[in-house]
Amino acid sequence: MPEQSKFENVDLFASLEAIMKQNTGFYQSDLDIDKEIIAKAAASPHREDKTLLWFCRPSGTHCFRERDVFLKDTAPHNTWRFYMEQTSDRVLAYAIELTGKERGKIKGNLYELDYAKHYERVKEKELPADTVKLIYEHGERVQEAGRYFDGTPDPQLGKFERFEAVPNDPDALQSLLQEERRSREQLPPGDFKAHIAALRDGLIETEARRIVREMKRHDTPNSPNKTHFM
Repeated sequence: MPEQSKFENVDLFASLEAIMKQNTGFYQSDLDIDKEIIAKAAASPHREDKTLLWFCRPSGTHCFRERDVFLKDTAPHNTWRFYMEQTSDRVLAYAIELTGKERGKIKGNLYELDYAKHYERVKEKELPADTVKLIYEHGERVQEAGRYFDGTPDPQLGKFERFEAVPNDPDALQSLLQEERRSREQLPPGDFKAHIAALRDGLIETEARRIVREMKRHDTPNSPNKTHFM
């Protein structure tokens, strides 16, 4: 398998769309949700919102904050693991570092991930997060991770905005994220157009393998008049 590459200072929306088109046939509109997540993260003052993990598969895409993917039992963590454990989908995965805006376009660095290897790291290095922070307009509350909450306004704190998992050991999470960043930065710079061409070739090969696999399942011709394979 060729070595992964990094693509620096790219137009993120255009780049993700180009990648998605090489792998995702259904639910391409998932990318609109991802774009909202990315735009919100780009506007956020918090550093940990600036690194995201994104992947696309034949039926859709997902985008999460990197810190959430490494926190055990969160929805991002479980989703990131699910497609390796429960499917044989071709998954193209990337880390996104948001760097700013240029002429109205959200720019950033895109790092190619080997999804199978990254999955192993997430599984091996997952960190417990036994509490959840509920963030309101005028403050926040902390409660146990498994406890129900419904996002209704709080009499003292106002409108509910969002929630996030809180790691039991915040320092361990910071060390892990720094380690991930250092390992990504070692990747060689790539040519994005060549990368897209290679993905297109990979898609053709994947589809050819799938057709051969399907054919092998039939030991007799499967056309209506049983004269040939379809």
